[in-house]
Amino acid sequence: MKGKEYMNENIKIKKILALSIAIILIVTAFIIKNSKEKVQVQGSTEAAYDSIFQEDKVIDIKVEIPESDWKNILDNPLAEEYKSADVTIDGNTIKNVGFRTKGNLTLRSVASSESDRYSFRIKLDKYVKGQNLLGLDEIVVNNMYADPSFMREYLSYEALKSIGANVPETVFANIYVNGKLQGFYLCIEAIDDSYLERNFGNNSGNLYKQEKGSTLQYVEGGSYDSYEQKNGGDLSKTDLKTLIKTLNEMSQGEKRDIEKVLDVDSALKYIAANTVLGNYDSYSGNMAQNYYLYGQNGKFTVLPWDYNMSMGGFGGGNISTIPIDEPVSGVNIKNLPLINNLLAVAEYKEKYHGYVKALLTYLENFEERTTELANIIRPYVEADNTKFYTMEQFENNLKYTQINIDSNTTSNANTNANMNRPENMPKQRPDGVTAASKNTQGNLKPENRPAPPEGGMDKGFMGGDFKGVRGGGGMMGNAPSIMTYIKDRVENIKKQLSGELPTTGNTTMNENKGRAD
Repeated sequence: MKGKEYMNENIKIKKILALSIAIILIVTAFIIKNSKEKVQVQGSTEAAYDSIFQEDKVIDIKVEIPESDWKNILDNPLAEEYKSADVTIDGNTIKNVGFRTKGNLTLRSVASSESDRYSFRIKLDKYVKGQNLLGLDEIVVNNMYADPSFMREYLSYEALKSIGANVPETVFANIYVNGKLQGFYLCIEAIDDSYLERNFGNNSGNLYKQEKGSTLQYVEGGSYDSYEQKNGGDLSKTDLKTLIKTLNEMSQGEKRDIEKVLDVDSALKYIAANTVLGNYDSYSGNMAQNYYLYGQNGKFTVLPWDYNMSMGGFGGGNISTIPIDEPVSGVNIKNLPLINNLLAVAEYKEKYHGYVKALLTYLENFEERTTELANIIRPYVEADNTKFYTMEQFENNLKYTQINIDSNTTSNANTNANMNRPENMPKQRPDGVTAASKNTQGNLKPENRPAPPEGGMDKGFMGGDFKGVRGGGGMMGNAPSIMTYIKDRVENIKKQLSGELPTTGNTTMNENKGRAD
């Protein structure tokens, strides 16, 4: 009996040990699994605040600010001075955040008009260190300047996301200030700490915002002042200078050391999107601006930014015919080494063409997509009494109109007339100074007034009349609708890729004459 009892006890002990080991293994596996998932979230495009930026959603952003501070912002918009405000974003209230106007030409244009429809920057941690909403630390809300469709920027980021680019999150929003509807805007995740953590796992690198003239051409001993450092402890710009020098030292058609200092794929995606979407208020145009560079351990990623004038909204003439292998507007491609030198490498050009084709795939259902989106936002556009455009202009921007390539005008003479400034759009006084409603700025100095576009005051960026500043309408000029631009651009690129049209030089096609000389 004692032997049997001993054996039974042994069996019990072994079972307990086996069960304990099993439990330990399960718990360990659970810990490892959750640990891995946490790491993946930190290094991926997922974040807790994704719940705010849901696709095709419209949220409310309510700003409560002392009336005296709000008046000061409206009286001095060009100062871009932060004021403390309480902000409720999609039902979540954050107190004591930074609130100010934002923009460049768009800001100056609205400041010189009767409109108070500014774009704004909302910095949640401006006054309270570490303050955030579900991890989000900063947003901007854009006023849809120069976009009658209200969709250009939203759809552009969507297209970029479809090819795997690191883009900010976006959501449509009604903006209220002290209980009054300011307008229907686009809310965009700012490229700041939370964006960097979401996309790169940390914000320990150097972030540079590229202002006008950031061509990435190498200048011996250059200070590169237009490359504004927004983040990072090394203020010498040594890493940036190394990138620029390496980029410019690429031999014709050879990589050399470029992959040590640049995530080439990020650059090719950025170039491809600008090419297909006609975004020339960017590195691809004569302004060479509106993009970021983020460097970690000496290697940079190109970050897309500012697409309110994409899809044909920026650039003179018919930009839907620009050759895909010389994808620049208003500038010699040799002055833009990020495009010129990368596309000279056969492997990179092939990858670039792949991204172009992927974007065409995204655009296959563009008409259905814009119709779907228009049905969602139309009631909000209609209710927006401060918008720069009429509902007729909104609807016309979603229609296709045949373009006469020889004259770069639409076959319907009334189409461009429909792009003119409606009565409620920003108006400027004949003498060019700020409207009387902004009496504290009535004596703006000439250097602080809106700058004319390249080519003089009488021609806007899009080839239309400028005549001072006419808010969004003046900027659009004779730009085609987003539907017209996309359909014509897709058709033109398909012909280039098939060999029917060249990928360099003049790609316009006249049905009766063949390719234009």
